[in-house]
Amino acid sequence: MARALGVNIVSTFDSKGIRKAINDFKKLGATGASAGTKATFALRTMDKAVTNGAKNVAKFGLMAGAAFGAVGFGLVKVAEAAATSNARIEQINKSMGLFGGATQQVTDRLVKLAETQAMATGIDRNAIKETVAKLLTFKELAATATEVGGAFDRATQAAIDLSAAGFGEATENATQLGKALNDPIKGITALNRSGVTFTEQEKEKIKALVESGKMLEAQDILLKAVETQVGGTAVATANASDQMRQGLGMAAESLGTLLLPAFNRLVDFINNKVVPNVQRFADLVGEEGL
Repeated sequence: MARALGVNIVSTFDSKGIRKAINDFKKLGATGASAGTKATFALRTMDKAVTNGAKNVAKFGLMAGAAFGAVGFGLVKVAEAAATSNARIEQINKSMGLFGGATQQVTDRLVKLAETQAMATGIDRNAIKETVAKLLTFKELAATATEVGGAFDRATQAAIDLSAAGFGEATENATQLGKALNDPIKGITALNRSGVTFTEQEKEKIKALVESGKMLEAQDILLKAVETQVGGTAVATANASDQMRQGLGMAAESLGTLLLPAFNRLVDFINNKVVPNVQRFADLVGEEGL
């Protein structure tokens, strides 16, 4: 059984301080030889990591420091949230496999669409991007995402307008709209649950159009019904403070994006260099009862 050793070692946590700690461990003598050797090895490893790390941190100085600051970290978090929302749209586009070599172009257009709608309505841009992502999972509707002002764009706006009119969250409305536009005949019932009503004549016309393969025309009738009842509600109920918040948020995303490379390098250094060596030292101390 390892003997418990009581040793007071005072050292600063930097390269110079760790070297002092190494010398102090060497003075433990024969009784603590094993513990001293292991701890010395751990501290030497930490010393090397700190020395090398100092060079890496100096390489991007102020940028890395800002990433750890309250403001810098906030900007990075905003940029990461935007990157996640954008990546979700891109991945679903790839998974659906509808646009081939134009996938990235369509993704960029839809991201821009969501940001434009956020500025006009004051609604959170990432919530709109999530709405876009949900609508993309419905193949018949997603196929129109290449067309500016087409069924897909109108469905995105309709989901937002329904939310502004009090019919649940935009993302929930996106699911109902997606189902309806993907299968207009059955979709009439789904939209009825969201507060959108159709005349018997409209129902018959939608059925006839779908059965004759005129899907876009059937979708148009559905969208017009929604637009007639709630169209423009999100813009009409927008307020200046929310619109400004979205504008400032997008500016923060741009600044945070500039900080991300430096922040990622810093995180990599901490996770792969500092944390393992500190943990190794803590494990050795715990094993020997120091």
